[in-house]
Parts: sequence; structure tokens; C-alpha cells
Amino acid sequence: MFELKKILVPTDFSKGSESAYPVAQNLASTFGAKVDFMHVIPTLKYFNESLKRLGVPLDMNEDVYPKIIDESDLKLEKAMDQYLKDINKGEKIVKVERRPSEAIVKYATENGYDMIVMGARGKDESKLIRGGVTERVIRKSRVPVFSVDNRFDENMVKNIVMTTDASELSLSAFPLASAIADTFNASLTLFHVIELYGSGVDDIPRNPAKGESVSIYEGIIDRINGYLEKRKLENIHVQRTGVTYEDEIIITEGEDSRTIPLFTKIEKGVSAHYEIENYASENADLLIMATHGHSGFAHLILGSTAEKVAQYVKQPVITIRPNESDFKTEA
Repeated sequence: MFELKKILVPTDFSKGSESAYPVAQNLASTFGAKVDFMHVIPTLKYFNESLKRLGVPLDMNEDVYPKIIDESDLKLEKAMDQYLKDINKGEKIVKVERRPSEAIVKYATENGYDMIVMGARGKDESKLIRGGVTERVIRKSRVPVFSVDNRFDENMVKNIVMTTDASELSLSAFPLASAIADTFNASLTLFHVIELYGSGVDDIPRNPAKGESVSIYEGIIDRINGYLEKRKLENIHVQRTGVTYEDEIIITEGEDSRTIPLFTKIEKGVSAHYEIENYASENADLLIMATHGHSGFAHLILGSTAEKVAQYVKQPVITIRPNESDFKTEA
């Protein structure tokens, strides 16, 4: 099962970034995680050089940044005191870097975080649903990214949608999706698009008696259980109910077990990302996608498609990059 012990919350102290605070606390309470808050101060390299050329007796590194760092540290402390329980409080991190998104990704990767939780939009102004910093973090991060906006209500999360093209790369999101569905006491829907001009699941045998959609559905369920078995995730499996497209996720902890309703939705369309956006806008309270695929692998859902969906879909989104071992297995 997916473990969540360290959560990083980047913030620029805007209203948009504040929307991530209660979500991080909810996850931390459920998983027993520690939450660290991080603020990145963008460098003002050219401004600093201009001051030197003008002979202004002011040094950014010695006179300005230390004061901003101290102020940021106090703001982080205040936000953590207001939104986090003492048992879940972690560290305050303030960095001075040229590119905030790169600093966030690098710090999260090097310090073993299990998830980045951040506002869909901070101070950036954009026509996109997710601002520039958040979008770049989603694109580059090896750590799962949960991006939310101020409309997110954890009590209204009833159906979580996970996109898949049936490849093992896209199915790598399943343990996380199951854990999140369990956290919010929600159902999970697997969403697959059969593109009219080619699908990424040509290797799933079609049974003429059952039809294309049912054959793909059964293949996806079989591959999920195969994926879980190969990775020795013995406390989670999918149990068929005998009702087509309606199954159950069984999570076992010791002698106890609980179930999560699992649905599968197969759609046909010209564009995968259009169908995902359309379906998610009507049916998803939260969208989960694997991202950063390699060219030629999982081309419907991974890589550019997932990034396009994340930019424009209004729902909160969790993106997860497959492990290198998943890429090797797929190859």
C-alpha cells in the first residue's frame, strides 16, 4: 500500500497557496505524516547588479535577503501553527533560488518526500487553471504532486477518477489512488479512452463474444492484480464481483479488511485529453494520473496528455511519475 510519511507544502503565502494547508493536514492525520512548509524567495540577480552599477550602498545578499528570510520564516511558523496539529508539524524551509519550481522539485527529491501538496495557483496570473510554478512542478517532479484550489472540500470527495491506458506505467498510480480513495472514503473509477485512430492496448486480446470494451476492461483488471502481485503489494487486490465494470478493492490490515467500490469506464474518442477533461468535469471530485511517460510508452495518458489535462481541468489533481523500475518493466 502507498505510504505517506513526509509531505512538503510549498507556499508563496497567497490565498491560492493557502488552499493546500488543510488538505496536507487531513492527509497527515490519516497517514501519520509530518508536514514541512517551504517558501522559495526568487533571486533578484539583475536588480542586484543594477544597484552595484549605480553605486547604491545596498547589497541584496547581505542587506535584503536575510531580512526577507527572517520574515518568511515567521510567516511559515504562523501558518503551521494555524493549520497543522502539533503532532504533524515538521520543518520550516526557506530557500533563495532563481527558479522556485526547480528548487521545490530538487528539495522534495533529495529529502525523500512522499508527496508535494500545493495550491493549483499561487500569485501567478494565468488563463490556465494551474499557475506556472505548479505546472512546472507537476511536469518535473518525481514525487507525487497534489494540486488543489480554494474550492476544494475534502468532505465532498465521493468519486476519484484515475486515468489509465492499461500499460504498467499508467497502472503505477493505482496503489496511490486506492490509498487516497480510502482516505476520503470515496469510490475509485478507472477511466480509459479508446482513441479512434489507435489505442495503446493493442496487446490485450479481444474476445469477439464480449466485444472490445469488455475485453479491455477485463484486461485492465487482470493487469492491476498482476502489477500488485509483482510488486508484492499483498495487502491490496481487486476482487471481481461478477458485475461488468463494477468491482471492489480489498485492503487488508492484519485480520481486518475493508472494501473500496471500483468502477471502470471505457470511452471512445478522437482525443484522449479531451475525453478525460470532459469526463472529469462531470464525474470526478479528484483526478489521479501517472505522468512523464517515455516516448512510445503509455502515449495516451502519460507525458504531454497528462500535463495538458492538469493545466486545464478544474478538479484537484494528483500526478505521479512511475518509478524507474516501472519503465524498465514496460520496456
